[in-house]
Amino acid sequence: MKKKGLFLFADYFDSTTTIIRVLRASKDLFEEINFLYWARLGQERNPPNDELYKGLKFDGFTQTASPRSLSAFLLFVKFQWWLLKKIIDNKSNFVVAFTFYTVFPALVYKYFINWRCKVLYDPRDYAADSYRVNKIVNFIIKLIDNLFIWASDFVVFPDRQYFIYYGLFGLKDDKFLILPNSTEDILEEVLKNDVYKKYNLPKDKHIIPIIGYFSETRGEKILFELIKQKDPRLLFVFAGDIRDENHLRFFKENENVVYLKKIPYLDALTIMKESLLVPQLYDPELKNNVYALPTKYYDCLMVGTPIVVSLGQKDVAQEIILNQFGWAIDYKDTKSLTNIINNYINNKNIIKKEELRSFFLKKYDYNIHKTKLRKAYSKFL
Repeated sequence: MKKKGLFLFADYFDSTTTIIRVLRASKDLFEEINFLYWARLGQERNPPNDELYKGLKFDGFTQTASPRSLSAFLLFVKFQWWLLKKIIDNKSNFVVAFTFYTVFPALVYKYFINWRCKVLYDPRDYAADSYRVNKIVNFIIKLIDNLFIWASDFVVFPDRQYFIYYGLFGLKDDKFLILPNSTEDILEEVLKNDVYKKYNLPKDKHIIPIIGYFSETRGEKILFELIKQKDPRLLFVFAGDIRDENHLRFFKENENVVYLKKIPYLDALTIMKESLLVPQLYDPELKNNVYALPTKYYDCLMVGTPIVVSLGQKDVAQEIILNQFGWAIDYKDTKSLTNIINNYINNKNIIKKEELRSFFLKKYDYNIHKTKLRKAYSKFL
């Protein structure tokens, strides 16, 4: 039987770097690869013109609704039905569901239509602890998520949170893999990439980048307060699929902000390389943020740029402070962030950038880990 891989995303397939990690580890294992995704902006997106994406097939669900509304919930149900129909049409025996929002149709297909199908669940985050909800709702979501984990053939976790507090069921050692959301060492490519010319960025400003997903739980208050200070030395560069109209309006109202929309991953890395520091301020009231190591943390280590996190992000904050890779502050402490920026501008020697890269190459380089993912996929093909 033809080896077909079917990968399910609840957002654009390139909204995170997950697709890059997956393809670099396993593309040659399959004779055919299909991606199903939700085009959240209402338009399908062409894959990058890169050899990595050649020969792949993409199909997007393009309907949209106002966020946090009844119509959004109904549309989510419709997305589940769309996924199930597409999975049935694809007839694959190997399905990888990324995030809590795509795994249910895959499991329905496995248990009610094609029992030979292997479903691999790659949640990336822990759904119950990614939102501000009451304890009852939190437990219900956690229970459902744990049932999805139990029912899947294999699970890829980004860290050990499941085993610290999230898991309700024991898992055998051959049922899961812990794979950090890391990246490969492509510094040589980064150094050849001129983002100043490509995006007309001024070279006389210190760049503060905010790249990828952004919301009120990702440092909105502290960063917007910092922007309002109008420090003439700083330029705030936002990039990603930002959909909140209030955020977009704020960007237009402030001349010290540049919004680049969605940009290639290489450009994102290069901007981080050229930046003064990278804020990754996650709200620690969300338990998922307490133990998670942000993807941008690995990126910063690779390019050698210091990072700022909140003290409540315990695991990453501890590693950063211990190794002097950056700073950890209270989540909404604008004054501390301002002082860090001023001190670092005046004395760049307080951070030894070469030590960030050395640590990355020894511990987090994706080349160390991708063989584990390849092996996990291989045993189900």
